[in-house]
Amino acid sequence: MKKNEKVINMTLISKSIRIMCISIALSLISHIYLFAAPIENTLVSHNENLSFGDTETYIAISPGEYQQERSVKGKVLDDTGQPLPGVTVLVKETTLGTITNIDGEFELNNVNTSDILVFSFVGMVPQEITINNQTVINVTMEMETTGIEEVVAIGYGTVKKTDLTGSVGIVKAEALDQNINTNVGGAIQGKIAGVSVESAGGDPSSGVRIQIRGAGSINNVNPLIIVDGMSVSSMNNLNPSDIESIQVLKDASAAAIYGSRASNGVILVTTKSGKKGEIKINVNADYGVQQLGKKLDLLNADEWIKVNNAARDAGGMARLDLTSNPEVSGEGIDWQDEIYRKAKVQNYNIEASGGSDKAKYSVSLGYLDKEGIVKTSNYERVSLRVKTELTKGKLKIGETVVFSQEDTRNLPELGGQGGSAISAATMMIPAFKIYDENAIGGFSGASGPVMDVFNPVAGLSLRHNTNTYYKFLANVYAEYEIIKGLKYKISGGATINETKGYDYIPRYVVGNIFRNEKTSLNESSGLSKYTQIEQTVSYNNEFGKHSVNAVVGHTSYDYLYRQISGSKKTMPDGIYVLDAGTDDANSAGYENENTLLSYLGRVIYSFDNKYILTATYRRDGSSRFSDKNRWGDFPSISGAWNISNEGFFSNLDTQISTLKLRASYGVLGNQEIGDYQYMGLITSAIGYSVGNPASLWVGNIQTEYEARDLKWESTKTSNLGLDVSFWSGKLNFTMDYFNKKTSDVLLRVPIPLSLGVSNDPYANAGKISNKGFELEVNYKGQLGDFKYSVTGSLSAIKNEVLALSTGSQVISGGSASHHGSAVTYTREGYPLYSFFLIKTDGLFRSEAEVSAHNKNGQLIQPNAVPGDIRFVDANDDGIIDGNDRVYCGSPFPDFSYGIRLDGEWKSFDFAIFFQGTKGNKIYNGFNTYLEAVRVNTNYSKATLNSYTFNPDSNFPRLDMADPNGNGIDNSDRFLENGSYFRMKTLQIGYTLPENLLKKAYISFARLYLAADNIFTISDYSGYNPDIGGNGLSSRGVDFRVYPLNRSYHVGLQLNF
Repeated sequence: MKKNEKVINMTLISKSIRIMCISIALSLISHIYLFAAPIENTLVSHNENLSFGDTETYIAISPGEYQQERSVKGKVLDDTGQPLPGVTVLVKETTLGTITNIDGEFELNNVNTSDILVFSFVGMVPQEITINNQTVINVTMEMETTGIEEVVAIGYGTVKKTDLTGSVGIVKAEALDQNINTNVGGAIQGKIAGVSVESAGGDPSSGVRIQIRGAGSINNVNPLIIVDGMSVSSMNNLNPSDIESIQVLKDASAAAIYGSRASNGVILVTTKSGKKGEIKINVNADYGVQQLGKKLDLLNADEWIKVNNAARDAGGMARLDLTSNPEVSGEGIDWQDEIYRKAKVQNYNIEASGGSDKAKYSVSLGYLDKEGIVKTSNYERVSLRVKTELTKGKLKIGETVVFSQEDTRNLPELGGQGGSAISAATMMIPAFKIYDENAIGGFSGASGPVMDVFNPVAGLSLRHNTNTYYKFLANVYAEYEIIKGLKYKISGGATINETKGYDYIPRYVVGNIFRNEKTSLNESSGLSKYTQIEQTVSYNNEFGKHSVNAVVGHTSYDYLYRQISGSKKTMPDGIYVLDAGTDDANSAGYENENTLLSYLGRVIYSFDNKYILTATYRRDGSSRFSDKNRWGDFPSISGAWNISNEGFFSNLDTQISTLKLRASYGVLGNQEIGDYQYMGLITSAIGYSVGNPASLWVGNIQTEYEARDLKWESTKTSNLGLDVSFWSGKLNFTMDYFNKKTSDVLLRVPIPLSLGVSNDPYANAGKISNKGFELEVNYKGQLGDFKYSVTGSLSAIKNEVLALSTGSQVISGGSASHHGSAVTYTREGYPLYSFFLIKTDGLFRSEAEVSAHNKNGQLIQPNAVPGDIRFVDANDDGIIDGNDRVYCGSPFPDFSYGIRLDGEWKSFDFAIFFQGTKGNKIYNGFNTYLEAVRVNTNYSKATLNSYTFNPDSNFPRLDMADPNGNGIDNSDRFLENGSYFRMKTLQIGYTLPENLLKKAYISFARLYLAADNIFTISDYSGYNPDIGGNGLSSRGVDFRVYPLNRSYHVGLQLNF
């Protein structure tokens, strides 16, 4: 044996048996590690550089060629020959490295000839160079052409970003992968200018409400959402980890290809696809804890007794017996603590992807379990996605299949003043107890004069209200390239959603008035089916300085929704099926369907990468309109000038790398008014007793008149944009000014009740304007080992109702209390659903001030005394009433913004996201109870500093009778500033070194800590200024809204 050889005696019978055993062992190892590279005739030991030999009775393993350590130095220049300081020079797959000095020079010691040096610098193309026998390595780095060949999805095709003439916002997978939000919509909040993302509430099953460039309609302001070519109603069931990119089409040039469905903008969601190469497996695990971010400051039992007694004394009412009961003194029950909890959230995802030139695939599985911060509320989702693409010559076929099951436990409606557990927990007085073992159901409740609030703990425990959603999406396509650049594509798909509802209420008696004498069960089932078929022919080619990107197509869509429900009462305890009920059997059902047929076309022409023109046309026919107005036409035209590609611009290239001007104009539509409106509506019901003996007959009555003149809402949109980047894309600006005018807005027009129909018919009777400015800024920099980026977005939108021809000229909106009047109205000249309220002007401090507030000697507020609110007689008629309401603000902000900071230092990374609004108003519906002191509920701590106890206070006096109307819920007393600044998310991550992972076949491992809704700076006194609400008409009205939570997370990301 040779010297220095390491000998291992295998004691085998023969050389052939030895080799066979080794081959079998290696084969087994390769299968154990599943996707390891094929093992052929030789084996190289990782990091040992060993070679294998054999003798007749031995296998010999000898060390490889000795790796001589050496030094290497050099200089790094840019493409103009100038030195580049701050360039990172790293030995690949190690932590050994350095930074170039001010002269661009570097030196590394203790390197091997086989090492690879990696040179990287922000704005430059990274380079890798093997050392070999070199001792001096000089490098010239070239500038990155950032985004120059980036491809953007624009609907029925893609376009190079340089040829884009419309306004499109983009969020890529990198921004989504580092987001702990479990909802896709929430993950884009604050990241795209002009896109408003509001929470629909803190309920774990709630999603978000998205508006693109303001509210252009009263009927529907939701954008069209397309997932891998299929239209969906929401993104709530999508797994954010499955998303490759999100494109938001904001102007008519970008969105007109979708015609009648695009007036509110379009969101294109592209899920992840497999890529050529070996299989990759990604695993993400996240665990978090959620809690209520802020409690309302309410009275304890002693404080409540003090305030209630004072209010009843002032109103001439006898004190409640309850207030003299020594058992209810002290702190009492904190009902907020009783319904809120620390709740866990678990989110796990695994994806496998890979492929070759002929086949690519991506398969993922996700599981989410999210408890609500209100006890018993819960959301659970299981999702599966399969996406493949097969190529055979000029034929390409593929599909996307997404399935999810969602299970929710909802908050029940409780009845009474509270309505929901959230508002009941603020109104229930702390003097009452939670449980009463002698009561049916086992819960105590309000009694005596204090009785119109349901025990919130009882409501959450007694009523079992759940929904299960089965959602299935499938889209299959085939594409054939006829000649170079000319392709035919056909696709067909369906989304099928099934909903199962279950609502069980046992027998109970809770307090004096809340009782359910019979157990009851209601079950419902809804099925929606949406199918589409699309055919397109596209052509994309270049001819010298000319390029053409064109598409024409035909689409058809069908939608069907069917629902049935049944209920019964009086079922035995423990049996929860309808057949067990014996009383009050009821059933109901209905069905809706509609169709849409469309023709579309688009041509993008570019000359010399300087001048680009885009023309789009779509013609839609909808079953929702009569044959008189069934078809609508939606054209757009746009252009762009790449000024930076002009010859005269070359002198500025060292500073400005991209300068592009865009302009567009187009028409979009909206058909979202419901089905059959033009036909009239006949409603049937079992409600007529006929004959002797009597029997119930079905009766029919017309409940809506036909409206055959209905036509599309039409939105004319113009856009002017500018794209600028400096220093090879290190600093980027995108600016847009837009003007949207929606005419023929579909509204219900009042008709006389004597006509005998219950619903007013629709008519094209309104005009709405949205004007705005958008700005997006991005900067990338590097300081030594520290790489960072700053991204910001700003949107300023002015909404105005230009015309409202509905007879009354006013449309009522949301209410801020259980039985109160509307506080928002839609009127000409103002934003949609603005606050119109009676203004207040401080407190009366003396009888003289009360007397001075008069009209021609008559007191304007004859019931007022010192300590009462002074109201403004806006119409100067000497009376305070609803005619004194004036504009007091809008629920829409003057501007909204988002700021994201990202950084990397060696193996550490961080991301911080801030967002906020300015100028919006919120009507605090909670305070119409907590501060009004008009009923026997609990109250705010602010009442302790009322005029009754402190004559210098600005809080009005306490009076349960309230003859002056201090607590009315239509004054600006409860209108607050809704502006806020929030640290939305913070994430800190650590990426493990690759050399620690290779033996486990892990290519990437990252640990992170994160937090969401960390802190909010706001003047708003409620739970949270980002209140969402129950729709456009209730926007800005905070009443019974589920509060947002604050959460803390730990997570792990693994790539194999």
